[in-house]
Amino acid sequence: MATNSWSTRHFNGVTGSVGAVFNVNDNLNIKLNVARGFRTPNMSELASNGVHEGSVRYELGNQQLKAEYSLQADLGVDFTSRYVSAQLALFANRIDNCYLTYAYTQGDARLLGFEAGVDVHPIHSVHFSNTFSYVDAQLLNADITTKYLPFTPAPKWTSELKWELQHHSHSTVSTHAMHEYRHDHPKSGLALNNLYVAAGLDCYLRQSHVYVADNTETPTPGYALLSLSAGTDIQVKGKKIAELYVTADNLLNKAYQNHLSRLKYADMNVVTGRRGVYNMGRNVTFKVVVPINL
Repeated sequence: MATNSWSTRHFNGVTGSVGAVFNVNDNLNIKLNVARGFRTPNMSELASNGVHEGSVRYELGNQQLKAEYSLQADLGVDFTSRYVSAQLALFANRIDNCYLTYAYTQGDARLLGFEAGVDVHPIHSVHFSNTFSYVDAQLLNADITTKYLPFTPAPKWTSELKWELQHHSHSTVSTHAMHEYRHDHPKSGLALNNLYVAAGLDCYLRQSHVYVADNTETPTPGYALLSLSAGTDIQVKGKKIAELYVTADNLLNKAYQNHLSRLKYADMNVVTGRRGVYNMGRNVTFKVVVPINL
């Protein structure tokens, strides 16, 4: 009787992490962490041989794949003051035997990146926050067609301006805030708490660092998505009866494809003449949360 030799393979690995936090002063913290990772190949990576309809690609497994090992170092800096909060996180990751997709092979890779954010609040009720993230993922000792690892996130800048129109702590809602709102609603004692409005902008830069071998990936142009949101707690006689939220994503109905979407490479749409499936257009959602106290 024939047997599959790879069905009895064994994988062993040691993982762990160690970190430390240095409190420079009341406003500044520095964090350092080093971690060792380990991952075994899954059944798809070992035994696939056919079209994966969910990702619109042909996958061919490799029974000789070895386990992945990674070593990552993270450095973080946090700063907090009365009017400004800022964070910076740097990371470097070395991966041995990194799995490469479609026809599964392996190679050594390194990933470098950072995320930086700042939140400015000149007054208590207004917050202006910005975050930028970047990842550079490359296969070592590779030619230009296979230099960049597939499905690497595009550089992204996120910005949000939030205005808290009505905000009271739980202890003051029933006194000062309730008195103010009951003047307008003397019978119901109706009040709004934690009321806010916000505008957000997500900017994805062009991703041209792509795995071009075998037409695996194509560059993705940059795009920007505008969003608006608002929310509030609804209270009656000092007791919260519901939370109400409304969000409008992709307000300008931008046609775009996320670089990480596998459906970007689906067949051409004969109606639009465009290849692949595009991400969601304008989307407005309403959310009501009603607390139930048993």
